Amino acid sequence: MSYLNPNAAEARKFKIIVGSAAVAATVGIGSLFWIQATTLVEKPEPKIIYVDSWAANRSRKDALDARAKSDAALAAKLAAARTYIASLPPDKRKLAQAEYDRYLAAPAHERVN
Repeated sequence: MSYLNPNAAEARKFKIIVGSAAVAATVGIGSLFWIQATTLVEKPEPKIIYVDSWAANRSRKDALDARAKSDAALAAKLAAARTYIASLPPDKRKLAQAEYDRYLAAPAHERVN
């Protein structure tokens, strides 16, 4: 029954062992967090968003004309892409068509032009 009432030397030895284990575990876990934060995390590329700037006195007609112009440019770009896809060999055509369909399915603000 000495484990229920240890002498002073055994109690000190037990406290040193448990205290050392606690410090080692804390240092080990902290070291893992530090290593992950500094080396193992891949930094994402910054996403640059360009925004058009218009004059404060721009009319509705000017806005609609600009929208029509950008829509026409997109339609021309998509038509050129469809023409290019049609010129590919069948195996590459299937992959290119799948990519084209994914591009069209994405929300407009996520498309890379």
